[in-house]
Amino acid sequence: MIDIKYLYKAANRAGQTVEGLIEAPDKKAVVFALRAKSLYLLDLSEVSQRSSTDIALGSGMLPKRTLAVFCTQFASILKAGVPLIQALSILEEQTDNAKLKSILQAVGEDLQRGKGLSEALSMHERALPPIMIKMIEAGEISGTLDISLERLAATFEKEHQIAKKIRSAMMYPMIVTIVAVMVVIFMLLFVIPRFMGFFNSTGTELPAITQFMLNLSEFIQHNWMILVGILLMIIAGFKVFKSSPGGRLAWDSFKLRAPLFKKAVTRVLAARFSRTLATLTSTGVSLTQSLRIAGKVVGNRLAENRLMDVEESIKQGKALNVALSDTALFPRMLVHMTKIGEESGTLDQMMGKAADYFEEEADTAITRLTTILQPVLLVIVAVIILFVMLSVLMPMLTMYSNIK
Repeated sequence: MIDIKYLYKAANRAGQTVEGLIEAPDKKAVVFALRAKSLYLLDLSEVSQRSSTDIALGSGMLPKRTLAVFCTQFASILKAGVPLIQALSILEEQTDNAKLKSILQAVGEDLQRGKGLSEALSMHERALPPIMIKMIEAGEISGTLDISLERLAATFEKEHQIAKKIRSAMMYPMIVTIVAVMVVIFMLLFVIPRFMGFFNSTGTELPAITQFMLNLSEFIQHNWMILVGILLMIIAGFKVFKSSPGGRLAWDSFKLRAPLFKKAVTRVLAARFSRTLATLTSTGVSLTQSLRIAGKVVGNRLAENRLMDVEESIKQGKALNVALSDTALFPRMLVHMTKIGEESGTLDQMMGKAADYFEEEADTAITRLTTILQPVLLVIVAVIILFVMLSVLMPMLTMYSNIK
C-alpha cells in the first residue's frame, strides 16, 4: 500500500502542542504511530500532492546543476558559522532560480514556526529529490549537516555530468535526422514538382521510381495539414502513453531490453544506484530506506520495481548482493563489488568506487552508442537522398537517350 503524507497536530504528555509530518497508509495508522511516541492526535490533514510553489511555478524537479550549486553554497555558509535561518535568507537572495527562491522563502517561514529543515523541505518533494531530503535529515540528526550538503553537491554534480553526456551524445543524431527530413520535404514539395512539369511537357515516359516520388509529392501537397495533424497526435499520444504508469513501465522496460541501448542504460542505472546508495549509507541512513530512495532516483520504473523487491528481500534476511543478483538488472561487476563491501563492512566505500567505475563505463557506452548511430544515420540519409535524386535523374537520362 502506498503511504500518504499527513500534517498532524498532537499533544505530548506535558500538554504541549507539537506539529509535524508523517507518512502512513491511512489515518488509523497515524493514530497508532503517534501513540507509540506518546503523542495524542488533535488535528490531522492530508498534505496536498502539490504545494503552492508547484502550482505557481510548475511541478518539475529542480535541475541537478542548480541543486549542486545550492548545496555547495549552503555548506560553505554553514561552515562559516552563519545561523540556519539567516543562511537560507542569504541563499534566497543569491539564487536566480524563481522556483528555488520561492521554496527557500517558504522553508525559512516554516523554520521560524519551529519545524526542522528536512521537514520543511519535504513539503516541496515535487521539486526536491528524496535523496536530498533524507540526507539533510540524517545530517540534522548527526550534527553534520554541512558534510551531508557537500556529499549531496558532489552527487548532484555527477548526475548533471551524466545527463549532459547523454544529451550531447544524442544531439548529433537528432540534428542529422531533422536536417535529412527537411531536405527530403523541400525536394518533394519544391524540386520534384518543377522537374515533373518539364518532363510532362516533353512527353517523357516516367520510370516507376519517378512516378512514385511524384505521387508522394502530390499526396503531401494536398494533405499536408492532415499529415501534420497526425504527426502531432502521434507525438501527443506518445507523451500521454509515457506519462501513464503502464506506459512508463513499458517504455523503461524497452530501453533496458533493446540491444542497441541496453548496455548504456544499464551502466547509467548502475552508476546512479551506486552513487545514491554510497551517499545515503555513508551518513547513517538505513539500507532499506536507502534502497527505497535509490529506486526513485535511478529514473527507470522497471528498476524501481525491482529495487522494491530487493528491499523486501533485505527485510526477509537476504544479503544485498544476493538480492541484487536475483533481479538480473545490474551488471555482475556491481553484484561482486556489493558482496565485497558487505563482507568487509565497507559497503558505502565500495559503492562509491562502484559509482566511479560505472560512471566511466556509462561514458564509454554512450560514446560507443554515438559512434554506432552516426554512420548508420548517415547511410540512411544518403540512401533517401539518392532515391530522391534518382527519381529526377532517370527521366533526364531517358530524354538524353531519345535525343541521341
